[in-house]
Amino acid sequence: MRAFKLLMALALLCTVVGPLRSDLPSWAWSWWLLAAVVGCAVLMASSKTACAPHHGAGASAAEPRLHSQDLRHRLGPALAMLGAAGVIDLLMCLWHGGGWDILRQDGKVVLALPMAWAVVVVLGLKHGHGAQVAPGSTTMKGAAGAAGGVGSPGQTAALHEALCWALGLQMAVALAVALCWPRAWLPATSIPWATAVALNMAVLAPLVLAPRGDAPPFPEGRAWRIGLGLAVLAGAVAVVLSRSRAAWLVLPWLGVLAVVFSPRRLPTAAAAGALGAMALAAGLWYDSQQAAQVERGIRLLDLAQELAQLGQPDASTSVGSRLVLWEAAWNSLWAHPWTGIGVDQRIALVQAVVPPETLRDVAPLVHVHQQFLNQAVDHGLPGLMAALLCAAAPFALAWRAGSRTMRWQCLGVGVVHGVGLLFNANMTHGTYAVNMALSLMAIIWMQASADAVGGQHG
Repeated sequence: MRAFKLLMALALLCTVVGPLRSDLPSWAWSWWLLAAVVGCAVLMASSKTACAPHHGAGASAAEPRLHSQDLRHRLGPALAMLGAAGVIDLLMCLWHGGGWDILRQDGKVVLALPMAWAVVVVLGLKHGHGAQVAPGSTTMKGAAGAAGGVGSPGQTAALHEALCWALGLQMAVALAVALCWPRAWLPATSIPWATAVALNMAVLAPLVLAPRGDAPPFPEGRAWRIGLGLAVLAGAVAVVLSRSRAAWLVLPWLGVLAVVFSPRRLPTAAAAGALGAMALAAGLWYDSQQAAQVERGIRLLDLAQELAQLGQPDASTSVGSRLVLWEAAWNSLWAHPWTGIGVDQRIALVQAVVPPETLRDVAPLVHVHQQFLNQAVDHGLPGLMAALLCAAAPFALAWRAGSRTMRWQCLGVGVVHGVGLLFNANMTHGTYAVNMALSLMAIIWMQASADAVGGQHG
């Protein structure tokens, strides 16, 4: 099991430092995948010995355990959606003879749920299954030892707690990056970078706000909540400093969570609304003090001015370029509804509609600034269906959630993910796809650990 633990440590390390470079999240994903494969191989090989029936007086294993059918019930609809999306991506890439990037990025999210299921179930969470072992007996200790301790509820809790803290430290690293680097220098471009941070916030914020006993079996002390709360705060500041407005939806979402988990909802809603209004007014005032240029301050005033010109979109602005690209993408979809035009023709279309010299402060555009239409242009209506299925998967997880905390985690990931896809082709970036996959894995591990200790909450 040393190889498994080493790979997990490397995965956690690369997860923490992911915001520094665009290639580090892909390294993290490689280590996570290898750890899951190695762990499955080692523990499945040892299971014949560790889980062999032992006769004699005794009872079922004393350690609580999660039955695999419980987890399959929770993951089933989401896994079916993601699997169907992956099949569509594969068939359309084969049809066009290229454009494999979307399959690689969607594939990370598709594999996230089976990997989470494998680590929780195959790696021995049911390490005593089938054995009749007296509580505390040496046979039971031997079974747990053969599983490397990974399968025990305590070890599973340690696993998801480690990933949780890794996501929190990642937001601290993201804050340092946002403070030191301008928006144009952020890895993987600013929108997927910032939205990836927002996904972490959607996972961790419910753990901070959930009442005692509702969250998974983490340490319940004040230090735990303060630590995660500071991580969420660091993420919020990093998202604001990124000046990527599509990721800002996570900020009012935090207010929604505060109201949902508060015992006094009306005063909390009033306080959250007042705080949001003050923040909005402060942002507009700050922008108004900046000298007129291409983009001012945190870009709130620019957004208001661009929205006022919706009737005559200007391709040289952020909102205007999106509008003209979306119109061109819509027309392309209905001109080629069944198979699309492929990646190369889509890039040519984008640069014909918005030439590289039009937006001087950004790299030449290669997508239509929306994931749904981007896949629709590439692969027609099947591509649009694949994008919709991927976007709906977190909501399917929320539907079958085992606790209120998990439900709001899944809803938060779904909302942040869906809105991000509406305003950018985030799934064309490995940085974002990895964080999306890790968010789902963290949620599954947290809930599985709660179930393993009998802590299911409806």
